Amino acid sequence: MADEMAGQDAAKPRKRASSKAPARPSVSKVKSTIHISVEASMRLDIHATMMGLDRSSLVEKLINDHLRRYVVSDRGGSDGLVSGEAAA
Repeated sequence: MADEMAGQDAAKPRKRASSKAPARPSVSKVKSTIHISVEASMRLDIHATMMGLDRSSLVEKLINDHLRRYVVSDRGGSDGLVSGEAAA
């Protein structure tokens, strides 16, 4: 009986240690729906393809490159309070 148990242990394949996926920077994204003309959609597709990007990446690049007038920043501490007072 002990010989049968030893034979079963030897027959089981070893489990490989799973490798962790490379750590990607955590970027939160929001799904948005926009309504644009057929021509604008076609132009977006063509530009994205020619630049080797997907539509979302191209739209994000256009926003980052061309919409710079207003800036959103949170300069509060890690808890959102500055010197014990609520940030205005």
